[in-house]
Amino acid sequence: MNQIKLKFYESVFAILRIDTSLQKDNARVVGTGFVINTNPIQVLTCNHVVGEGNPENNGKIIYSIVKRSDNSTDFDLRNAQISYLKAKTIIFKPEYDLAILEIDPSQNKEIAEKIGIPHTIKPLEIDFEETTIGTLVEWLSAGTLGDLTITPRLFKGSIVTKYIKDNQYKFLNSQGVEENATMPGINLFEVDQLFFPGCSGSPIISSESRKVIGWVHGFNSWQLPPNVTASLSIGISVSNIKDFLISNKIISHAGN
Repeated sequence: MNQIKLKFYESVFAILRIDTSLQKDNARVVGTGFVINTNPIQVLTCNHVVGEGNPENNGKIIYSIVKRSDNSTDFDLRNAQISYLKAKTIIFKPEYDLAILEIDPSQNKEIAEKIGIPHTIKPLEIDFEETTIGTLVEWLSAGTLGDLTITPRLFKGSIVTKYIKDNQYKFLNSQGVEENATMPGINLFEVDQLFFPGCSGSPIISSESRKVIGWVHGFNSWQLPPNVTASLSIGISVSNIKDFLISNKIISHAGN
């Protein structure tokens, strides 16, 4: 794993969904999140990734951050050492497809240290400046849907367009009911590579500035004749949440 990828990987986690009503086969990877603040420790992901939870993270469905903890960058899938840490609370902002998980390392200091909390992780730097078409970007998925080896994957592409729209998406809420959410007047951009399942919530990083310019939202798909589905990968610009992050003291100023 190259050094740039390793730097981001230290602050990027897979998001684990745990169904507390089940005795076995109760955990699965549902997305990715990244550290945006370290005092307290807060991890940004998508609302649709953790929508079945509640603010206290103590319902039927709970969420944890999870990572390989074998301290190796050469991943041996035959012997994966996995550690996870339950989120203390969750802030939900469906109008941005945003959720913030707060992590309390004192809940299990031994596990926290295995996944680099609090000493190794750092908040990823954010760039609120306007994103331009043609910008080269990278995104890191810390886990893949259905893959409990928690193998990270680095992707690269470029922004092909950007726009403002009233975007809609669906997610399961805390009652397990599908809900339609609207992101009114949201700033979005499209990337020329398809997002891999499990990338939702991954930081989208400018290859030039090495700063976060957005996060993975998902796809826009439509049918083309005959029986062809076209899909575009959609990212959410961090410019949408600048005021929210500052007013809630998740970051202290506009440059993180």
